[in-house]
Amino acid sequence: MYSNRKSSKDSIKLADIRVGSDKGNLRLQFSTRISQQFYRKRQAYKGLGRTDTPENLKWANQLAARIQADIDHPDGGCFDPTLAKYLTIKQLTTISQLQNLIKPPLLGELWHEFVDWKLQTKQIQKSTYKKNFVVYTNLIKDFLDAELNLDAANNLIEQLSAKQSNQQQIKKLFSLLSNMCQRAISNQQLTQDYFFEIKKAYNISKKPQKIANVEDYRAYSLEERDLIIQAFRNSEQPSIKHGADLIEFLFLTGCRHSEVFALKWRNIKLNEGWIVFKEAFDSRTGMTKSNKNRLFKMQGMSRLINLLIKLYSNGKRDNELVFETISGKQYSSNTLTDIWAGNTVEVNGKVYHYPGVVKKLAEDKQLEYLKPYSTRHTFISIQANNGADLKLLANSCGNSVEQIIKHYLQFDNHATLKDI
Repeated sequence: MYSNRKSSKDSIKLADIRVGSDKGNLRLQFSTRISQQFYRKRQAYKGLGRTDTPENLKWANQLAARIQADIDHPDGGCFDPTLAKYLTIKQLTTISQLQNLIKPPLLGELWHEFVDWKLQTKQIQKSTYKKNFVVYTNLIKDFLDAELNLDAANNLIEQLSAKQSNQQQIKKLFSLLSNMCQRAISNQQLTQDYFFEIKKAYNISKKPQKIANVEDYRAYSLEERDLIIQAFRNSEQPSIKHGADLIEFLFLTGCRHSEVFALKWRNIKLNEGWIVFKEAFDSRTGMTKSNKNRLFKMQGMSRLINLLIKLYSNGKRDNELVFETISGKQYSSNTLTDIWAGNTVEVNGKVYHYPGVVKKLAEDKQLEYLKPYSTRHTFISIQANNGADLKLLANSCGNSVEQIIKHYLQFDNHATLKDI
């Protein structure tokens, strides 16, 4: 039952949390929405370990108000379902007292504690951490050992805002830094959210549509394609060398990456000369979905056929994936990007970047860097500009003749009309 107090102002009423009393002890009661979302219960309670006295009730109301503020925070992610961050709140601490008592913490201490908390409360998965949060940490690495005060925050904002690259990640990072500050304020480590304004004000510069379209469909030449494949095969890094067959297959078929991630040996018809693309693996959700069957005709494509014969030589079961990582796992966009463009890892608080094969070739000025999906654009471009039947090419790639003509077919200045 709830505390039987005559004055309604003694116990505050909030949207998602109420302070109540059970057998003379204070407890929190959460709304059905919060109970189901975070605790998987119709009604969740949390005992506070304090008796129902006016002084303790005032403390509990402060705690409930702080929890409600985190629940209502527009960015989300501030609410700690374990309640650990709230149960350390001291009673009636004022902002002026905090400003006098608190020595600014290091940005690195706050950031690593914030990220660990998100991992422990399963707000982010380890795969998300490896893909995104290591990049975020790398972006702020120069400030990790600095005390987080107004000057340090302004210097960090100025440095990040000046960058022309990683703008999507920077926008997300500003939002995360603001969430970090909000959490630190709740923990009485900070008195100000230094990134509240910039997270709203920061805008990603948009490229002209014409430039975006050109970049979307850029492709490598035949010579550059073979240079990339050979660089994968010559790599001394086992995971990259192992991925050479996947890269060659992508260049030789132009299939979508989601399709090759889900491709199984039962879909390879070596005797008939067909590949059946019928499934796609969504790297974001980790789910494989069925698509409309698309037949890829590989008769006469000796390089592709020989590659598949080599891969099949050890004997494969029909339900086995054609391509797996060196550790025997299913490929995804992340693992493909790691060997193509490189990856960033954190070891004992230090951030290391390892360039991928294509990024390294670009850094060595051997070719221009294009994204992994250029394998598809390269195949279609090479085929279209070397006399392939456009209707067959469109059907094989799940494209249209109109799209191929618009984006891939180059104008031949030496071509002439037939003399008929």
